[in-house]
Amino acid sequence: MLQVVIVGDHDSGKTTFLGLIYAALVRSGSDKTDDLRFHAALDSIEEITGLFQQLMSGAFPDSATKEGMHELSLEVGFRSPRRGAVPRLGSRNWTAGASMTLRFTLPGSLDEQIPGFLQGSSVYQGVWRNVLDGDAIIILVDSAKLAPKAEDSEPGSLGTYDGRVESLLAAIQRWRERGGRDVLHPIFVFSKFDSVGPGVLRAADVEATPPDIRKTGPRAAYAKALLEPNLPRTLAKVLGTGRGKLRFGRPNYFFSWVRTEGNAPGPGERIRLRRIDGGGWEPDYSRDEYLALVDALGEIAARTKE
Repeated sequence: MLQVVIVGDHDSGKTTFLGLIYAALVRSGSDKTDDLRFHAALDSIEEITGLFQQLMSGAFPDSATKEGMHELSLEVGFRSPRRGAVPRLGSRNWTAGASMTLRFTLPGSLDEQIPGFLQGSSVYQGVWRNVLDGDAIIILVDSAKLAPKAEDSEPGSLGTYDGRVESLLAAIQRWRERGGRDVLHPIFVFSKFDSVGPGVLRAADVEATPPDIRKTGPRAAYAKALLEPNLPRTLAKVLGTGRGKLRFGRPNYFFSWVRTEGNAPGPGERIRLRRIDGGGWEPDYSRDEYLALVDALGEIAARTKE
């Protein structure tokens, strides 16, 4: 089982992000190409089904859904790879071994609920305990809060979040000295990327559209240009060599967006729906990014089994 932790600030889109992973799997498991097969665990089905129905109706998750959605377990089966040991979407044949169990944990917002172990407590309880034992950590970056590098070097609106994520990673390192896996795979996801300010892109000297998912080098450079002025401490933490048992794997970078109806964001904001091939509707969102993320998790799962 691959333990995947999702962290982010309040209103950074954590619950929506998890729901769109599920939506991407539903679509990929039911379209003509039938790229994968999956099912949700019994203890997760009620919550994720309710979240999925909200998104499919054009509504963002309500407060009750956000408060109740803390964990999701999925069993995902891939088509067999053409070569090598890593399952990839789009291969032609099925194989019983090309599958994985994903366990997602949403422990809470770092700006609302500071876990006790970040304050020096030696007690590790609840979903925050799962954070310490995770195989991969998804760090949501609210693109609406991204800012160009300030001349006075003062931290921007993500400065506090940057410090808390860095502290969280340091706490995980301390915990792993006692045991557990010696690699943690960081994944940066830029949520609400359609809301990034044009001035931010100009200051970072990058295009409005990220490089293609398959161009890992240019994509990493693109993401770092945005992260360096906004999450410098977190980025330095995951890229640094450091000492101790735990090391960080090479980061992955993804860019998420969801089109909305109307001009002003707010409680009544609606998701724009688009027609899909074969009939029906789905949210207008960056589906390819989510499928690439599932592929990346498949590769991580294959490596952790080695």
